[in-house]
Amino acid sequence: MRCTSKAPAKIILLGEHWVVHGGYALASSLGLYCSAIGTYYPSIRVVVYSSRLKLTDTIYPSQKCKTLCNLARMIDYIASTLRRTPWPANIVIESEIPPGTGLGSSASTAVAVAATYFCIGGLDPSLEEVSRAAYEAEKVVHGNPSGIDNTIATYGGIILYSRTTGFKKLGKLNFPEARILIVDTGIERSTKNAVEKFTRRLTRLKQIANQLIEVQNNIVMEAVSAIKNKDIVYLGYLLDTAQGLLNSMGVSHPEIERIVHIARAKGALGAKLTGAGMGGSVIVLAEAQRVEKIKQTMEQLGYTTYVAEIGVEGVKIARETKTPL
Repeated sequence: MRCTSKAPAKIILLGEHWVVHGGYALASSLGLYCSAIGTYYPSIRVVVYSSRLKLTDTIYPSQKCKTLCNLARMIDYIASTLRRTPWPANIVIESEIPPGTGLGSSASTAVAVAATYFCIGGLDPSLEEVSRAAYEAEKVVHGNPSGIDNTIATYGGIILYSRTTGFKKLGKLNFPEARILIVDTGIERSTKNAVEKFTRRLTRLKQIANQLIEVQNNIVMEAVSAIKNKDIVYLGYLLDTAQGLLNSMGVSHPEIERIVHIARAKGALGAKLTGAGMGGSVIVLAEAQRVEKIKQTMEQLGYTTYVAEIGVEGVKIARETKTPL
């Protein structure tokens, strides 16, 4: 038995940080992928090799894990919910999603590995089972994650989310005349530190904190309307406005601001950080005829860039059974 699963990256279009405090977030899948290729392992172990990290880790028995302990917790969770002993497997992870850039690499990896592990066990899991298992891995990485990343990697598409109302699928962002450019700042950031910094500032703002959350919610809902009406110019204005708020809350970075201003100067419709901020990636919304010029400019300045489709489908699982000769 050979099982292969493929899960997309994610971007937060709007609402990062605010969603932790009850606000809305608008997120989308991104056409960069993590694949997990698994086969049955003739022992009692679950062994994972990451080609990007160039390391091999034993994640079951879980006490032997060294680096990929988030996946070890996930394997224990999957087996316990099924009231089974973890079954042996050999899994190879191949990812084109750069880690630490706000594109949900850990969640995409967890979703792909979870789907493959279920498959190796001869199971046909529901998307909910895959997402829930991946969330257990995300808790090890992020502490108290919103669940957006694993949901996007599992289901794909564009979603509107808040902690009180849950997830609402909005379908695909269909702007044939526009492109999304991802620019990697090259600055590593800590999601935990960024969340703590944002929270401290929001708490210090006291009475106007709720007003700021309301303003951000209005931005998100206006963006939903812009997407439905295919108004890319207005969506660009909203991205710029949201970036201004995030900067004022202390989670931007000089490199982020530099990229944002250069992108605007080169004709972008809008640009903002995506994810935790304080580094990571910037998303740039641009008309199709301008995006290549912006991309070339960024690469000349030494930044790594990606042009990818957003709103792509979620995790896919393929099972291959080979008959011995």
